[in-house]
Amino acid sequence: MTYYDGSPIRLGDVVTVPVPTGTVKARVVMLGETYEHLDIDEQFLAWVKRDNVLEKSSVVIEWLESNPFAHDDPRYAPVGNYMFSPVDEWLRRDA
Repeated sequence: MTYYDGSPIRLGDVVTVPVPTGTVKARVVMLGETYEHLDIDEQFLAWVKRDNVLEKSSVVIEWLESNPFAHDDPRYAPVGNYMFSPVDEWLRRDA
């Protein structure tokens, strides 16, 4: 797997991800191409593998700081600390 600029994506890479309020940092914890992963939540990992929900062209990232999509609104489902992200021009390795 490679970033938009052609450089290789590696587990543990710190990336910058755009969100409505700007950008936040996250860490690459799973590769869609191989399902190779770092030490991540076992239940999350089991779900990803069982239901085959990670596309080959995507990665799973883990927020390094607070989750930018966290909320306390009971009308909506809670959000976890992982997010699926396509590998496109917006996913950038942090320099």
